[in-house]
Amino acid sequence: MRSRGKIVLKLSSVFILILVLVLAASGTLGHLSDEFHLLQVVLFAVAVIALTVGMVWFLTHRLLDRPVRTLAEGMRKLGEGDYSFRFETDRDDEFGTLAESFNQMAEKLASSHTEVRETRDYFEGIVETSGDAIITVNPRGYVYTFNRGAEEMLGYSRWEIIGRHVEKIFADPGERKTAVELLKNADNVLNYESRFLAKDGGIRTVMLTLTRLRDADGEPIGTFGIGKDVTESNALQKKLVHAERFAAIGQALAGLQHALKNMLNAMKGGAYMVKVALKKDDRPLLEEGWAMVHEGIENLTAMTSHMLSYLREWKPQLEEVDLAAMVREIEGFFRKTMEDKGVSLVLDTADETLMVRCDRRLVHSSVMDIISNAVDACMEKEYPEGETPEIRIRSFPSDEGSSMTVAVADNGCGMTPGVLANVFAPFFSTKSRRGAGLGLALTSRTIRLHGGEIEVESELNVGSEFRIIVPAGGPEASKEMPDGQKSTGRG
Repeated sequence: MRSRGKIVLKLSSVFILILVLVLAASGTLGHLSDEFHLLQVVLFAVAVIALTVGMVWFLTHRLLDRPVRTLAEGMRKLGEGDYSFRFETDRDDEFGTLAESFNQMAEKLASSHTEVRETRDYFEGIVETSGDAIITVNPRGYVYTFNRGAEEMLGYSRWEIIGRHVEKIFADPGERKTAVELLKNADNVLNYESRFLAKDGGIRTVMLTLTRLRDADGEPIGTFGIGKDVTESNALQKKLVHAERFAAIGQALAGLQHALKNMLNAMKGGAYMVKVALKKDDRPLLEEGWAMVHEGIENLTAMTSHMLSYLREWKPQLEEVDLAAMVREIEGFFRKTMEDKGVSLVLDTADETLMVRCDRRLVHSSVMDIISNAVDACMEKEYPEGETPEIRIRSFPSDEGSSMTVAVADNGCGMTPGVLANVFAPFFSTKSRRGAGLGLALTSRTIRLHGGEIEVESELNVGSEFRIIVPAGGPEASKEMPDGQKSTGRG
């Protein structure tokens, strides 16, 4: 406002001066003829006006035009990215204030530009140093960025790929189309396994995570993909699986050899007794020896049957089964046998009935095996005074009604941690002559086949508890554990 007032004041003074001069000229030249007088006044006025216009132009250029041009030059430099430009002025007027404001704005822009550049460099550094392939694609499928990790993975330089269609790097373009279809229903696709074609023709197995990029208005502007090369890890995983299979076969053969050895030794002992009894005509000894031979034959037959059952592919015949009623039925089978052996049997079934979709024959056999093992565990323990063998059988539904549990607990000999860790392994057995170690392995496989779990807790000389958990909706409704079984110590 101060400079504008000064300009107005100066212009007003100029016009007043012109007016005074014209009036003075009129008075001075009044004695001349009217015509000459008028001509002189006009010429003088024109000269004065011309002088005034020149002065006004000078003042406008000096006070307005030049500062405005300087300001425009500064704005141009800022527009070109020269954030170092500053006005140098000592004017104490509106233009001085404007120059100071401009310098402050330029300082803030320079600071913001530096911060943006540093942030950009930071994130570009993350992208470039990542070992994973990071690729962005525009909405039409053309590659927009291609980082160093992608270069190292596929052997292409980024300039060979940027601007090309992304299908170029897919071994099967259909896999890319599948990923695009998945992105239609969600903005993210996680762990999508695909195959990329390297420059040398090799195939790289890649685990992809895809994200749809959107602008501030939510409109899609492209796709951001991170690919992890899992070719080598997949190959190592396959080798590990093969190694585990060979190890399992070796373990099974070792267990089988051990079981056969025990059975054959028992049969050899029985055969020897038969031989001696025939020489001595000792009928009781003959019967004892034959019983041992017969038991060995039965065990071999049972082991063969179990092996066939364990190795074959099972197709359960699913039906709606009342497990509580089945448990009561099994308890009736065992009650007389347990009474003869001095084992107390306690049955505890829930009042609520939950129908379970399962193969009745297979689950029935599994529960029978668990109870038989509990009886054997009781028979192998020497009970102190005041304690007697006891087996407790329970059946109850889960709180949410999604599964049914059958639990068999005994106070028998229990298991050591080493035995507990291998209790479900094929051909693992702690019984010297009886059994081939396939019973619990078969039980475990049966329960896993139904999508269920089998849990066990045990403590040496205290007892064991096995819990069979079967999903009510059948295998298709289950959430199966990785190994289908859990074992922990009791105590």
